Amino acid sequence: MSLLDRQGVFLPYLHLLGVRFGEKPRYSFDERIAAAAHADVTGIGFDGDEFDELLKTRTAAQLQGVLDEHGVTIGELQIHYGWHFGDQYPDYQKIAREREQHLYELAGTFGIRRVKTVIMTPTDLPGPDELAERFAAVCDRAAEHGITVAIEPQSVHPGFGYAAAVDLVLAVNRPNSAFVVDAWHFFRDPDPWTALDRLPASSIVGVELRDAAAEPPGDRLEDCTALNVLPGDGDFDLVRLLRTLDAKGVDTHIAAEVLSSELWPLTAAENVERTVTAVRAVMDAARSA
Repeated sequence: MSLLDRQGVFLPYLHLLGVRFGEKPRYSFDERIAAAAHADVTGIGFDGDEFDELLKTRTAAQLQGVLDEHGVTIGELQIHYGWHFGDQYPDYQKIAREREQHLYELAGTFGIRRVKTVIMTPTDLPGPDELAERFAAVCDRAAEHGITVAIEPQSVHPGFGYAAAVDLVLAVNRPNSAFVVDAWHFFRDPDPWTALDRLPASSIVGVELRDAAAEPPGDRLEDCTALNVLPGDGDFDLVRLLRTLDAKGVDTHIAAEVLSSELWPLTAAENVERTVTAVRAVMDAARSA
């Protein structure tokens, strides 16, 4: 199967919050799972911190029961951060390791095989060799649990964009080190195509579609977290991206992570329906281009 043969859409955690990340989700767990039971949704992502909140009042078996009732699979758990801190930050190191282990435990409980990671504070990065050593250690620990670690480069704050993220994955060279291509971060990067060309197709385990204006209308963080539009409604050349990835030999799920204040007032079911329709149209356009 090629990328353009893929049907349906995976919905990462942030897509179905109905609010900004960090705020209390607008939709309940049950509402999101029911909405994700749509025939064209192939799975969803979830968040370790929200799992912890839910497990204060419900058992893991009860939550799994909701998933099973609707036939929904959680394919990705977010978000592991802080692993890059060096020895000058012993407290942060300790917190990051404890969080990492907890994510593996949650992943095991719910049968999740992929953990997403980002570097949220690029100004605190160690040198490339030490960074690779630390990420390799994360991947090795994750491998003991049968988990893939998927890194998503960030373009909100300069310092760890596509070139650096590709360098890291290539340097680590672990079978379970992987890469997520998020359209917003891709098209806001200064030279993403060159970086993408260096990355093996087998390293890419997710393609997250979203769209936006050619230039951010204001603050980049606001643009990233609230001003997205559905795939095909903005200026990003998503068709070129999809066709490039397909020609490269990438074969992974198509996702949509649209962080949009225009979607937030909708019901979870309306959000999913509009998203599925938009992704289907962009995929059809890529197939026929």
